[in-house]
Amino acid sequence: MTVDVIEELRAELRNCLFSPAEREALEAQLAELIRRRNQPTRSGDASPADQRLSAAGA
Repeated sequence: MTVDVIEELRAELRNCLFSPAEREALEAQLAELIRRRNQPTRSGDASPADQRLSAAGA
């Protein structure tokens, strides 16, 4: 899973027409990817995305 996949799904949801069932499935997929991205790493540290932000001084 990459941030690119999350961004592509967000763009599709913003710019494409889907049936209610398709939209619901894509939103569920997006939510699951975001949940996985936000999970702590095995060492119990912040997620890789959080580590990049803190290293950048955000």
